[in-house]
Amino acid sequence: MIIPAVLLALLSAAPVTPPSRPAPGLAPAKTDSGSDIIALPMMTFSSDHGISYGAVGGIYLYGPGKTPYAHGIGAQVLFSSRGVQSHYLRYDGPRLIGPLRLEAGLEYRRELRSPFFGAGNQSAPDFKGDLDNERFTFDKGSPGAWLRLRGRPFGPTHPLQSYVGYAWRNTSVSAEDQSMLTQQQPIGIEGGSTGQLLVGALWDTRDDETDPLEGGVEELALRVSGQATGSRYQYVGITLSERRYLRLSSRLTLAQRLTLDMLFGDVPFFEWSNTGGVNVSEGIGGMSSVRGIERNRFSGNIKAFSNTELRFQAAQMQVFGKSMKVGAVMFLDLGRVWHPGVTDGKWHEWHPGIGGGLRLTRRAAVVRMDYARSTETGRQRIYITFGHMF
Repeated sequence: MIIPAVLLALLSAAPVTPPSRPAPGLAPAKTDSGSDIIALPMMTFSSDHGISYGAVGGIYLYGPGKTPYAHGIGAQVLFSSRGVQSHYLRYDGPRLIGPLRLEAGLEYRRELRSPFFGAGNQSAPDFKGDLDNERFTFDKGSPGAWLRLRGRPFGPTHPLQSYVGYAWRNTSVSAEDQSMLTQQQPIGIEGGSTGQLLVGALWDTRDDETDPLEGGVEELALRVSGQATGSRYQYVGITLSERRYLRLSSRLTLAQRLTLDMLFGDVPFFEWSNTGGVNVSEGIGGMSSVRGIERNRFSGNIKAFSNTELRFQAAQMQVFGKSMKVGAVMFLDLGRVWHPGVTDGKWHEWHPGIGGGLRLTRRAAVVRMDYARSTETGRQRIYITFGHMF
């Protein structure tokens, strides 16, 4: 059931949230008036969330001189078999205010049995892999909204991008008496709002934003929370990220990502696992940081992770009259955490995950299917979702 639903979404249309600029090889963007409407069923799977099912859709309005479109609206309704809900409504205006791009969203996320293993690089040594154990879980709800204004100050073809924005989220927390969260009582146990002022810059030389073969992107991001931003907690976050793509041959690409995220101040525990930037990640552990390790297995004020992928384009074929690329990937992920007041181990004690997977690509749409294994515990995980990891 999962693979047919994924293929349907891949073959029917481009992604609901297109890249910020047309990628090489895509059909020319429409510049006349008119609209496109997309609505698709969606089904994905991960060992952390179980089977996720729902629908995703988008509306694109075109106008003269507006590329790739004048207005884009995307929406998602998603439920998982492990009690996760993830719903959103997003807007994208690539040239709404002169050359500036306006992006905004309303979101609601709810998690039953959200993971909590404590802080640090050696947290919860008694965890044996049971994600339903109430000692290592809590329930979380978090409606939120965000707004971002992004532009290219030196022209539409210059690699420098900068942005400023604001994000607000209100997190509710509920945990059982026997849970680690209740016993440790970290900052944030009461829940509450986290308003963040967002500022960042990117240097983007990728040849393709959604399926790059060459170039790279460097990003520096800052997020600030305090009373002035509508936050119950006062803290600062800094994210440094490097993504690099080296084309080894016509079919082989080496992809590398390095991320360092640092939090300072009165940081609530539910922010320990989050990174900043245009494309946020969770970790350490899970499909967006270190595959093969349970989601958010290690978290804290300072997180670092590395992702290395060897991507191979195996074939190009016609499926239901649509051109599709089939690829394979081998990967090595590494991650580590530092947190004040806890024992983090020696500097070289990183948590690895290894594995491989398949990629199905239709224009700017990418379906990712990964198998990963933790070399520390031997536990294995599977992920089926949309988009490259980086």
